[in-house]
Amino acid sequence: MGIFQEMITVYNRAPVALTVRFDGQQIEIPPGATSIPKVVAEFAKNQNPIMGSQDADNPNVSGAEYLIGIVGRRGENCEPLTAEEWETHLGKPCRVNTDEMFEGLLDTKERVFVRGRKKPKASAIEAFAGVNREFGDQT
Repeated sequence: MGIFQEMITVYNRAPVALTVRFDGQQIEIPPGATSIPKVVAEFAKNQNPIMGSQDADNPNVSGAEYLIGIVGRRGENCEPLTAEEWETHLGKPCRVNTDEMFEGLLDTKERVFVRGRKKPKASAIEAFAGVNREFGDQT
């Protein structure tokens, strides 16, 4: 990054270093407060969401929580994550809270048989396998 850019302080809420890619360059942000170019701050936030915190009905950048907070900005969370929050983040598959998104859609008794070269195996997550419920096979 150039020496003439305006710098801003951000806070890495995670217990590990996070990486941000901007303009073909990669920046590593260590845990705690650090300074990065102001233009990179929003990219840093968007590239490091807290998994499972985004509302499926509000996919805006403002609709989720992030591992990086901008120090001094009103409404930004700059507190470190607790061990429980970090474990929850690591256990979620995507930005959106899939538990809320698929609530009431999946019947836990249904199974999907995924085709492949090996012996077919049952999958409990039918929504990701593309199941036709009426006929019970893949679409």
